[in-house]
Amino acid sequence: MIDYRQQLLDRLHQRTAKIGVIGMGYVGLPLAVEFASVGYHVVGLDVLPDKVAKLNAGVSYIPDVATETLAPLVETGHLSATCCYEDLHDVDVISICVPTPLLKTKDPDMSFVISAADDVAKVCHPGMLVVLESTTYPGTTEEVIMPRLFNNGLTVGKDVFVAFSPERVDPGNPTYGVRNTPKVVGGMTPACLEVITALYEPAV
Repeated sequence: MIDYRQQLLDRLHQRTAKIGVIGMGYVGLPLAVEFASVGYHVVGLDVLPDKVAKLNAGVSYIPDVATETLAPLVETGHLSATCCYEDLHDVDVISICVPTPLLKTKDPDMSFVISAADDVAKVCHPGMLVVLESTTYPGTTEEVIMPRLFNNGLTVGKDVFVAFSPERVDPGNPTYGVRNTPKVVGGMTPACLEVITALYEPAV
């Protein structure tokens, strides 16, 4: 029997894991840069071709990430970008960092999270860790993410790992960034918690 937990932990500790980050905005891009900076191979996905083109050219479009920081990561192959979910079929980790803007009712618009979760389910495979980073209400991971993965016949905590780590980016803040702001993580099972902790410890 394959021990997917141990396989993933080994890849994370050895920095050989491949990470997909969905949503290359104020949350996703700084996170992708931190992952790439510690040696992970990162593929950033965004639906906007202009963003993808700039990233693959090593050019930043947000103030929290300097082009001087981004460009070397792109040049060395540690960070690339795509518009296609099929390019995430072989990643070990997927982090969902899509926006959840408020509706007129002041409720979060979950359409981007739901769409991303549906697309992740198509490329999800045994041994993958799926992390929700988007700002949302308590219970979203269990109500939105997990049912879509269960449809693949995978067992959470054994075949696939699901976790939540709320983003805590304050765009434009010169004092507090990804590296010096405490990071909260939660896993759906103890094994899920173990692998997400191993993912974030070196990067944030």
